[in-house]
Amino acid sequence: MGSSVNAAPTSAEHTLRYTLAQLDYALRLDQVPAFRKFVNVFVGQENELFHNHQSADKLYYRYPLVQYKSQTGKATLLGLTEAGTAALNALMQHPVFRERCIEWIGEQFAWTEESSDTLYLYPQPTRSYHLQNYLALNETNYQKWQENPSLAARATLLERCLTAHILKFASAIRWQLPPHSLQVQLLDYRCRPIRAFETTLLGFAVKFRTNLTLPDGIGLGKAVSHGFGIVQADPPP
Repeated sequence: MGSSVNAAPTSAEHTLRYTLAQLDYALRLDQVPAFRKFVNVFVGQENELFHNHQSADKLYYRYPLVQYKSQTGKATLLGLTEAGTAALNALMQHPVFRERCIEWIGEQFAWTEESSDTLYLYPQPTRSYHLQNYLALNETNYQKWQENPSLAARATLLERCLTAHILKFASAIRWQLPPHSLQVQLLDYRCRPIRAFETTLLGFAVKFRTNLTLPDGIGLGKAVSHGFGIVQADPPP
């Protein structure tokens, strides 16, 4: 089972710059929105990369280049591309923000790491990944999920959603893939209700294979900026 989607042609590799910052503060997934609010109270409306508010009553619907996460049980920020990296580095180096963090958590930052990865597009799927707390379905796809209870139909729908979310990530980091080049194979999934945004959503644990290199720790799906849908590569066989 596989999926492919149209995209504009370009090269088969891409360099992604990123910054990862982790605070020495224990944080659960359900506490990520409070962490996000803490950062945005400081940032305000000055840098829209830290939030999705275009105005008081209008939102951006885009892949976030600054993401809030609970990784290894700690409060973590991820900045992607030159823009996300610059924004996150400026925040981490701001003396007033550092003072606020010390007041909030009583500690300095655990660590900040700036790096870059070369991502590759291979002829065939080569690496397997897993996603935890993946919010795959928008309102339309959730209705399709409910209307098509067969295992095959739901697996096909989930694979299409995953393909679209990977393409959204690639577009956000300005990596235009050659036409029909992305291949995604759903290997396994489990689902369970997840409480988020004062409602109950369907969350997935997904294992899949693709021909695209995906960096560990990026988010896929809905509510990426709130810590959902974190990608991790499976160990090589």
